[in-house]
Amino acid sequence: MFIGSFNFDQRSARLNTEMGFIIDSAQLAQTSADTFAAQIPDCAYEVQLRNDRLIWIERNEGAQIVHDREPGTTFWARALVRALSWLPIEWML
Repeated sequence: MFIGSFNFDQRSARLNTEMGFIIDSAQLAQTSADTFAAQIPDCAYEVQLRNDRLIWIERNEGAQIVHDREPGTTFWARALVRALSWLPIEWML
């Protein structure tokens, strides 16, 4: 089981200043995975790719709400992210 933070991309692998712990315990890993699977769907969005577009699925007291825009963002925030996506910074990711 790994506890910590690490982004699995080339930039983070090269410039990693984060840390974590590896714990050799199958029981602890299974308990953590079970707890995560039971609790996270009720307090996090599930992001899916549908028809070449991202959607965010929110679960609230058994109801499922599908958002076609990132929840909690404004038009200007989305426009800024779109503009930044055009920059040639793929090598930094």
